[in-house]
Amino acid sequence: MKLNLWNIILIITLLFGCQNEQKLDGNYSMCNNGEYTEVYFKKDSMRVASENKWVKLSEWRKFEIKNDTLYFQSFGEWRDDWKAEIIYNGKNKTELHNLITDVKFNLERINENPHFENLKEFWNEFSNRQKIRNCE
Repeated sequence: MKLNLWNIILIITLLFGCQNEQKLDGNYSMCNNGEYTEVYFKKDSMRVASENKWVKLSEWRKFEIKNDTLYFQSFGEWRDDWKAEIIYNGKNKTELHNLITDVKFNLERINENPHFENLKEFWNEFSNRQKIRNCE
């Protein structure tokens, strides 16, 4: 009887442990080498905003998550296939470890919804968030 209870606990632990409750849905900012970038995730799509002239505000692009790895195409002038390990470091702290370049990005959740439909308002809000983040 005691052995059966441990088997049940083990099976339940494995079942819940294999489910990935963490989701990337939402808006995040990151700072890398003085460049401020925002990343937006919605279901199975993502887009980015950056002052980089090759990126600016991208279109929505599909991504895939398998286990703890994010698969996506790079943004900018060239389209490369990239993958990044997703590391959840707490409730609002997520790290993406780019497995191609070995660069780590700390994503900080943005608690507001950008206004994509009004680009002037969007870029004003982007600039304000950039100043608050103090990305240098």
